[in-house]
Amino acid sequence: MKFTISTEEIQKRSKNIKIGVFFASLLTIFIFYNNAQYPEKYNDVLFWSIMGFIILANMIGYYRYRRYLRMTKEHWLEVYPQQLQFHTQGEVSELDINDVAALNLYHKKGLLQHIQLKLKNNRGIRLEGYGNLDELANLLSEQIPKAHINGN
Repeated sequence: MKFTISTEEIQKRSKNIKIGVFFASLLTIFIFYNNAQYPEKYNDVLFWSIMGFIILANMIGYYRYRRYLRMTKEHWLEVYPQQLQFHTQGEVSELDINDVAALNLYHKKGLLQHIQLKLKNNRGIRLEGYGNLDELANLLSEQIPKAHINGN
């Protein structure tokens, strides 16, 4: 079965970027206003250092968001018997189910938020944002021993 990143997840990330810009703008206005009112307390060094940090942080966040959008256009996950295949921008990586040491299901308010696959080499893979995440969890749960599943 094929799983792709849901449009709700993309909309949620877009909303988070907009909220970040809004709060950054509020902070900028606050510092600018106080710089004009109390120049000895809110001096130019403080003003420009905060402005630089805000601009840099928002540029990094926006760059990561654009990269995420670019990668999710050509990304999907396919579940096969005893194997997971991750398709990203023409490349395919495979994970043997036998390499999974634990399957952790994380719920919030009764809804499945994300799935974590803990591998035998002590690495982890976090699966989030996929459409029909419950079905993905069911398909994985069928292939992993029940003793290795946490958070049912």
